[in-house]
Amino acid sequence: MYIDIVNLLSEIAGEVNQTGTFYHGRVSDANLAIEQKPLPQIHLYPFKITNPVTSGVDNVPNILMAFIFQDSPNSKDEDRTELVNQADIMQRKFENWLISRDVQYSNYEAEPFFKQFNGVTSGMFVRFALQVKTNPCAL
Repeated sequence: MYIDIVNLLSEIAGEVNQTGTFYHGRVSDANLAIEQKPLPQIHLYPFKITNPVTSGVDNVPNILMAFIFQDSPNSKDEDRTELVNQADIMQRKFENWLISRDVQYSNYEAEPFFKQFNGVTSGMFVRFALQVKTNPCAL
């Protein structure tokens, strides 16, 4: 199930960020990806899955993603504002793709960040709870 969610979010990310990179991994991996993979990037952080057989509930993984754009240590406030605006546009397109795929989610929130990852990127963090219906018999 974990990789199915990663694949779904990767497919959607590819639709909204066709010239950039989708990346999945830890925060430390994201720092490396900034230097090695094309920007803008959509980064999916690891998330937890519960087993519906033992928990008695459907999975509701809390997803954290970053929409990352190239910044500069010498950028001005106006430059960062434009980068965050671009990230905001991209994350709204991402949410629209979730809706178009009939993906159930809740508590969707977006938060800007400035000069992260060694001070060379700005963008938006997005958090949401993804409702995943599972078939316990298939496990």
